[in-house]
Amino acid sequence: MISYQVVRVTPFAQNCRIFINQEKKQAVVSDPGARADDIYTALHDSNIELKAIIITHMHLDHVGGVARLHELSNAKIYGSSIEDSPLLLSLDKQAKAFGLDNAPVFDTQYLKDGEIITPMHDFSLKVLSTPGHTPGGVSYYCEKEKYVLTGDTLFEGSVGRTDFPLGNTDDLMQSIKEKLFTLPPETTVLSGHGSDTSIGEEKANNPFVY
Repeated sequence: MISYQVVRVTPFAQNCRIFINQEKKQAVVSDPGARADDIYTALHDSNIELKAIIITHMHLDHVGGVARLHELSNAKIYGSSIEDSPLLLSLDKQAKAFGLDNAPVFDTQYLKDGEIITPMHDFSLKVLSTPGHTPGGVSYYCEKEKYVLTGDTLFEGSVGRTDFPLGNTDDLMQSIKEKLFTLPPETTVLSGHGSDTSIGEEKANNPFVY
């Protein structure tokens, strides 16, 4: 069984998650926006190898710690999709806009809709293309564990903003309705900010999906 814990990072309280296979002493980190040294030290002190970093989209609060965490661990980097490359290349501008420390650009394996990745033992994820908040945003669906990492596409009772550069409301609505709301209703939604929810709950009650 894969366990996970949430580490809230950056002034925006972004949900960085650490997924752990205790049997194999392996881990995968999603969206490490900051605190790379703390995350690596905690895993290293527990004798857990960081195998991969997975990214939902290229906003600084989700990727600000990626380069440093890779430097420390040599973990493989996955995501998001290539349409997000302009955002990756503009991390310095994003940092200046929010008064945050600059984050180095890094190399990543861009992903495609429907692709299956296995970033560590017994942890397979299906890539869902979910643009809107950013043009290359992706979600990761784990059928075995019955959850989906949605980044900033879908939240408890809300949806991702589209007023940032390259955001698109029509794309966001299509992503939610065609890619996320078609998942089983019991699927847990692991959002980039805020509390967990479920596909069924959001499909029935989210007031921002139309």
